[in-house]
Amino acid sequence: MNPLIALYRRMRDELRLTRKRLPELRAADVVLVSHAKSGRTWLVALLSHLLHRTHGVPIDELWAGENFHRLDPRIPRLYLTHEHNEPRSIRTLLPYLLRSKKLIVLVRDPRDVIVSWYYHNLARSNPRVRRRQGLPVDMSGVDIASFVAHPRFGAERVVAFVERWERIARAHPRALVVRYEDLRARPQAELARIAAFLGLPAPPEAVEAAVAFAAFESLQEKERTGFFRSEKLQARDPSDPKSYKVRRGKVGGYREELPHELVARLDRLVAERLGPTLGYTAPAGSRTAANM
Repeated sequence: MNPLIALYRRMRDELRLTRKRLPELRAADVVLVSHAKSGRTWLVALLSHLLHRTHGVPIDELWAGENFHRLDPRIPRLYLTHEHNEPRSIRTLLPYLLRSKKLIVLVRDPRDVIVSWYYHNLARSNPRVRRRQGLPVDMSGVDIASFVAHPRFGAERVVAFVERWERIARAHPRALVVRYEDLRARPQAELARIAAFLGLPAPPEAVEAAVAFAAFESLQEKERTGFFRSEKLQARDPSDPKSYKVRRGKVGGYREELPHELVARLDRLVAERLGPTLGYTAPAGSRTAANM
């Protein structure tokens, strides 16, 4: 393809995406930031079912944008972002535009994130999105160790994301940091904590029902059968577990997927860059993130 034509198409796509996303961001009451494969879809499924129980929104719809706010104005407008999916203009403005909003930063051990992200790009993402994110357009010849260790889009990029957004959350007047590992270990307590931060009612029976509804096996089955309206929770290939949005979700699973030498290298990277603040240098799930 002619380089000028390719540049024109990228600029056109950036402008189109900015025109769509910027008004949504400005209108939002709550911004949920996470790196891809940090458990965002699971958290949204938990909150969506809680809202179904407390506000009567559809059981098969996921909370995004103003969809639930239109049905019940008491429900905040939610902006979901991985940041790296955004056009450059929004990536630049994002930390400033969210100052007047509630901010939830969802983090997960970067070592587990990068392994899950590899499988996502191998089996679910499309070449156009990968190109925009600076990832290999053709994933067929990319092995997991090379992907994880890559200096531009590998584990170092995920660590930098977590490092940056924890710092932003600490400086934000209305922010909550949520660890995926805590959500896995204590889903009812964490969901109630998040609901309280959002100002949403969370009766114990509704919280318990939401946790059961969004349990790992339950979500996988719903994904397999196309239960949700959103394409985000629909398997690309129901016969291939690696193509599911809800794939494994195991805490510390990276140790089973990567060579020993690479595991040791990632452990050093996380210890040096993140330190003890988020608890990822200690045994998984050993610390509950503080309110920020």
